[in-house]
Amino acid sequence: MKTLHLNLAARPYRDYRPLYAVVVVASLVIFFLMLNNVETGVRYLRDTKATRARIDKLEQQAANEEKRTRDLDQRLRTVDVEQLALQTQFANTQLAERAFSWSELLDRLERVLPGDVRIQSVTPSFLKSGAVRLNMDMWGKSGDSMVRTLDRFNRDLHFSNPFPSAEEHSDTGYHFGMIVEYKPSISRVVE
Repeated sequence: MKTLHLNLAARPYRDYRPLYAVVVVASLVIFFLMLNNVETGVRYLRDTKATRARIDKLEQQAANEEKRTRDLDQRLRTVDVEQLALQTQFANTQLAERAFSWSELLDRLERVLPGDVRIQSVTPSFLKSGAVRLNMDMWGKSGDSMVRTLDRFNRDLHFSNPFPSAEEHSDTGYHFGMIVEYKPSISRVVE
């Protein structure tokens, strides 16, 4: 025999509990996602505000540096380069003159000059090559003194290009001038 199912309800019964559970769970997930979105939006606004402030600060610093660069460029344009070069050359010449070793020069002249020649004056001028041009006034006992002096300057490696500049005979001896280039052991190049 077949069992009998009696349904006394006015309409059929449907169990909506699983649907309600799904709706509640979905609502909770949506609520938490919405809270996450709100928190992310607030954090984004706060971070972008701080980042914009840093960007503004960096842009201000860049503008200040550009202004300083323009000011320095303008100052550089007003510098008289030719005058500065002349002043630098003068300072370098002064330094080369101060570094010049007179004792070394006099020792070398003592070794080079013949015994019958004496120096009355020596005037150095400093060349850009680092050599020193010496303009000397000398006295010798005879007319042959100048020839021997030229010969000895030509043989010494520290002196080059000797050239007589003047000569004069007198009762006291033989007066002559000489220009010679001297190469010191420590050359000071003048720029």
